[in-house]
Amino acid sequence: MNKRYSAQKMMIENALKELDHPTATEVYEYIRESYPNISLGTVYRNLGLMAEAGEILRIPSGDAPDRFDINIHEHLHVTCTKCGQVFDAQCDKLEDFLRKIDKFLEESTGVHIEDRTMLFQGVCSHCRKQ
Repeated sequence: MNKRYSAQKMMIENALKELDHPTATEVYEYIRESYPNISLGTVYRNLGLMAEAGEILRIPSGDAPDRFDINIHEHLHVTCTKCGQVFDAQCDKLEDFLRKIDKFLEESTGVHIEDRTMLFQGVCSHCRKQ
């Protein structure tokens, strides 16, 4: 890994720590404020590599741009269909619940579950008030 890639990766990690489930464009705009020479392609490429390596999570958002999360621990995401905000959902029983779903799917399909993507959508409390 070269020094430039390391510096860019570190900037992306810092942006992901500061921003709440950002898109690649939001990460790019955040970094560009202090490092104007970075390209959008560099941000996309590094986010993709980091997601493939399991260093970050890629959150598919249906027709909207994917979002990214620095928190790689087991948790669920809920997306507001009005404003696009992504919320983390975590509970003590989540791992047991997900294992039960994996077991059910394996028994009913014969497919060993290696990974999962669940997308929960609704309207957040802020948007419901409007």
